[in-house]
Amino acid sequence: MMAVIMAPLLKTKTLVNMLKIIYIKSILLCLALCSLGCKDQASENFLPIKEEIAALKTIDQKNDYLEKIYQADQDIRDGRDSELVLKYGLDSPEVRSFYSKMESIDALNLEKIEYYLKEFGYPSSDSLTREAAMAPWIVIHHLTDVHKRKGFFSDLFQAYNNGNINLDQFELYLGRTYKLEFGTYPFGEGAYDPTEKINRLIKELGLKK
Repeated sequence: MMAVIMAPLLKTKTLVNMLKIIYIKSILLCLALCSLGCKDQASENFLPIKEEIAALKTIDQKNDYLEKIYQADQDIRDGRDSELVLKYGLDSPEVRSFYSKMESIDALNLEKIEYYLKEFGYPSSDSLTREAAMAPWIVIHHLTDVHKRKGFFSDLFQAYNNGNINLDQFELYLGRTYKLEFGTYPFGEGAYDPTEKINRLIKELGLKK
């Protein structure tokens, strides 16, 4: 009698277990398909930087690319850091997280600018918008690594001589490089000849024209 009662119960348990297995396999299959779909979408939307640069064929494409770099640089510097410091404190997790994000954006922008300059040279200000023409200079200017800043001297010096960055921009780049290397801003205050100051900064920083 007991065997007769247990038989349907065993069949029911077996069926439940089979349904569980089928359910789990279905979930795993969905996750696998989703993962493949995400990878395909990522590969379509996020090209390596070298390929991004190589794909820039027209002036408009180059202008748009550089404008986006400029905008990313400026968007992260919209004054939120001051607000976060006032609200949470200088050494708070919120402020550290903000500066970590800024460093990541700056590093990505720098990599893009490096490849752009290698491929096309410094952009002409005559054929681009103000923001696009400023993008390489402003990304380099925000660098805090003195060695890397100096590595862009030839590009910026040529851009300065060609009129693609102005005297003030070139002096700012050199002046901040000097401050980062020596800890003080060069030469104090007062009247001075900007061209003479640039030549002196180049010499004291050990840069070669």
